[in-house]
Amino acid sequence: MTAATPHNASPFGLIAARVTKTTLDRKTKALLERGDSPRSGEKVWRNSYTEGTIEDRVWKPISDGTTRGGKRWVRALLKAAKDFENRTRRERRETEPGVRNGALGEVGIAVLEYLYDLVDFATGRLEPAIATIADEIGRSYSAVHEALCRLREAGFLHWMRRSRPIEEPVPGGQQVEQITNAYALLIPDSIKVWMAQLFKKAPTPECEADRRKREKEAYEAMLAALTAEERHDTTWNGNRLLGEALKRLARAVDARDFQRGESSTNGETGGSY
Repeated sequence: MTAATPHNASPFGLIAARVTKTTLDRKTKALLERGDSPRSGEKVWRNSYTEGTIEDRVWKPISDGTTRGGKRWVRALLKAAKDFENRTRRERRETEPGVRNGALGEVGIAVLEYLYDLVDFATGRLEPAIATIADEIGRSYSAVHEALCRLREAGFLHWMRRSRPIEEPVPGGQQVEQITNAYALLIPDSIKVWMAQLFKKAPTPECEADRRKREKEAYEAMLAALTAEERHDTTWNGNRLLGEALKRLARAVDARDFQRGESSTNGETGGSY
């Protein structure tokens, strides 16, 4: 974490602006005073990653990556979030009678529902603008921003700030621009065990295991009864040229085995009476 700037010290960006006699607009100056922008003075948040360099570490497939699996996963997480909200609201009411929200708040639940509906289950890609979320759920920008912070603190999500180089920057002007955050949907530590139990594969029923065993044994017995050439034709599904070579080899093995059978004594496998 970046250390807070002492009250009696000026952020580096402001000092640099004074030294270079650069006039800063009010917004840029405010950002620099808060210590949230990079030392270059660019109008992007500190610790912003260049687009395309961090997403593969942020976005992961949701559940098994399928629509069905993803929807089941987010339904379970949303239920857990609502349970968490209700529990923390009850706890808060013990000391603050009449309080309306828990740790996530009504807006936090609405934001989480929106993100769960928006995420790409196959890739985990999730990059909405805060203003877009606010418009979609009918809340203010500041309310959504605060809700996102609460969700992050509770362990339901995290995000990475991102920036993008400006394609044709004005000489001496802004070189990069801020773009939307890359969000990652997470499972809070408190419910990881519950989620693991919910999504673990059910054991195969004993009757089904017996059926699979019988089918496997029957298949192996069938292969054992085939000639080498027949076995090749039954099981080979690879390269055609290599397959033809193996098939010729199988024919040679069959011919050798047949000759051995013809020359063997009566009573031996392959012999004649």
